[in-house]
Amino acid sequence: MWHRSPVVAGSFYPSNSRQLSDEIDGYLRDVEDRPLGGELVALVAPHAGYIYSGPVAAYSFKQLMGSGVELAVVVAPSHRARFDGASVIPSGVYETPLGKVPVDESIGEQLAGEKHFTFIKEVHQAEHSLEVQVPFLQKVLTDFSIVPIIVGTIDLATCREIAEEIAASLAAEKRKYIIVLSTDLSHYFPYDRAKAMDNVFIQSLLSFDEDDLNRTLSADKAQACGEGPVLTGMIAAKKLGARTVELLKYANSGDTAGSKDQVVGYLAAAMVR
Repeated sequence: MWHRSPVVAGSFYPSNSRQLSDEIDGYLRDVEDRPLGGELVALVAPHAGYIYSGPVAAYSFKQLMGSGVELAVVVAPSHRARFDGASVIPSGVYETPLGKVPVDESIGEQLAGEKHFTFIKEVHQAEHSLEVQVPFLQKVLTDFSIVPIIVGTIDLATCREIAEEIAASLAAEKRKYIIVLSTDLSHYFPYDRAKAMDNVFIQSLLSFDEDDLNRTLSADKAQACGEGPVLTGMIAAKKLGARTVELLKYANSGDTAGSKDQVVGYLAAAMVR
């Protein structure tokens, strides 16, 4: 059992609980309604500092308000190390300034025993891409547990196998669950070029074809720092019955809180069945 303490509170988002809560509330209030065409299985959400990506992330997390979701499987990339397979925290608590979320032992320990999973504490210790999703979850869900997964590969075959193990762990799940896929899009291109590249990613994602998305990213026609989680999550969502992807919101840092000479792209999307 491990107590994962926050490491980017005070930099990526406020360390003061009231300030953090109020900031997320503001983002959620500004979301335009986006009714979905099916039952929600997975969400795509960005993971930059909240002043940059929070207004976009809110479009995904707003979908969970009143949903009754009790289990959140968060799949995020590793920014500091590449490794084969995925790392899951099997038990413990995940803490933010808004409080502690229990790690789901039933799913976490099951996954930790699978071929492509292990627990690499150091990978989770300093990774922001998963941590920044948790305060949003705390604001829109009640009485939930989390399965924190970091994917260390972008190899499609390996992502497919990881996805199969995730889907198998959820196939008989009686609780309502959500899979959250953490990614930003293009990095540090001028505004117009970034929008064009990110549109290529969005169109490929909307095809709901992991082979097409993998080809698009491999050819550098688009970028996603959460390539592994998106490929993995798309495949897992399809195995769990998802049939389509719906775009909720796109913007980049030039639209939110940055200059337009070097921007980072952000996407909110839903996978539904």
